Amino acid sequence: MKTLFSTAAVAVVALSLYASAALAQDGWPAKPITLIVPFAPGGNTDLLARTIAPKLSEKLGKSVIVENRPGAGGTLATTQFASVTPDGYTMQIGDISTHAISPHVYKKLTYDPIKDFKPVIQITSVSLLLVVNPQIKANSVAELIALAKAQPDSLSYASSGNGSPQHLAFEYFKKLASINPVHIPYNGSAPAVTDVVAGHVQMMIDGTAVPQVKSGNLRALAVTGTERSKALPDVPTMAEAGVKDYAFSSWHGVFYPAGVPDDIVNKMNAAIDEIIHQDDVKNKFAELNIGIAGGSPTKFAQFIAAENEKMKALVASSGATQE
Repeated sequence: MKTLFSTAAVAVVALSLYASAALAQDGWPAKPITLIVPFAPGGNTDLLARTIAPKLSEKLGKSVIVENRPGAGGTLATTQFASVTPDGYTMQIGDISTHAISPHVYKKLTYDPIKDFKPVIQITSVSLLLVVNPQIKANSVAELIALAKAQPDSLSYASSGNGSPQHLAFEYFKKLASINPVHIPYNGSAPAVTDVVAGHVQMMIDGTAVPQVKSGNLRALAVTGTERSKALPDVPTMAEAGVKDYAFSSWHGVFYPAGVPDDIVNKMNAAIDEIIHQDDVKNKFAELNIGIAGGSPTKFAQFIAAENEKMKALVASSGATQE
């Protein structure tokens, strides 16, 4: 009898706790939500966050506060984010660097990109641009490859840093095209683009160069994705330009720490998916060569797993490492 009573009591307590948890989740959100950007203000990740946050605040009925926490290529904030309380009130915009490249570049990184986070939604898919200084005598990818082979010791390419998406995208191009220009890493895209415009470095692959191409400061030879850019529709893809099997896209997405209840993840997914497909949002980012993705948390999780395998191989072949 005592055993039956104890078992029943435990069952009642368990059901009570379950009901309380469900009630709390049904009342979510009950307070402001923090959206962490692991990079400095002004970049594409920050722009995405500050475009989505006010619309999300309106939709959820609670403030969504953007908080920039830059450092160590986004890994500092991401490491801290992995251990926050999984209550649905702190989320982060991550990208190809924080969740697919850095785990294979940084030797002492303590977070696991698969186990420590709960993917909410992929926001973007961003084709990068292969650009050259206009003084370079190459008006196509084929001409650039021929020039690089004819002058193997005189050409260099810029990137936003060792192990960055720009670095790996160009290393992938080098491998498929059998060329070997020298890598010149910078601390971010802005100074790298500046030096290519000035002619100190001849070329680069980057996603922020659209304004420089439109102004004539740089010449775009190809986009790295599988489709042409709406911002530069006359520029061919790498595959169209003759580099078979080449496809490389950067991306951004929203994450929760592992442990956040699925119903909260699904509610946030639905809210953000609706926002990023609004015409004003799509048009704003199309002008910047940023494509909108969307989809379910499961689809995003599968995508991240595949990206980690792909980036792991590219990092290994490039030799990129960071302490």
